[in-house]
Amino acid sequence: MLDVHTHILPGVDDGIESEEEALSVIQEYKNNGVEKIVFTPHLNHPTVKTDIEKIYNTYERLKPKFEEIGVKTYLGSEIYLTPKVDKLIPINERFLLLELPTESYPIYLLDKIFELQLEGYDIILAHVERYRWLNDNEPVIDRLKTMNVYFQMNFESIKNDNYYLKNSLVEFLATDYHRNRNNLDFSLFEKYREIIEKELEILKLK
Repeated sequence: MLDVHTHILPGVDDGIESEEEALSVIQEYKNNGVEKIVFTPHLNHPTVKTDIEKIYNTYERLKPKFEEIGVKTYLGSEIYLTPKVDKLIPINERFLLLELPTESYPIYLLDKIFELQLEGYDIILAHVERYRWLNDNEPVIDRLKTMNVYFQMNFESIKNDNYYLKNSLVEFLATDYHRNRNNLDFSLFEKYREIIEKELEILKLK
């Protein structure tokens, strides 16, 4: 099992703050059968300031401790998409998890995605259910799917908004875990096992 969108790497963004809590949460993942975790700290976010070097250094320092628990970890990032993005941590050197404005359509969206694709990246849109301008916006959804953009939805939103699932638009499900353990419903990994297994095939994570 895999969680592809998390903020568990400690002390680098608005997620978990301490190493001890991170290790405890990862042990909980292991105990519940989730043995692959992608850390996706924020980059380029307008309100969450982060340091890419600190992210890399923290991950390299703690990765052996995570592996001692028996969980395979990977480093990526959740990149807030603006017309100018110069710091990226792709998942498996290829996949970019992009976050977008929630209230209004970013007019640069399609051009910027195309530019990143020309650079060799595959695009995953983080928590698509949050973008009010995208919900039921079939022309934009169709255009993004024509461009082979993957959609990621948060588990916690499934009970509130099934539009994307009902229309088979979701390739990735994840926790987007920050700090509240009440949001960790591990039964959903099993319930949506088919989607989770396809994620592993898409990402080609070893």
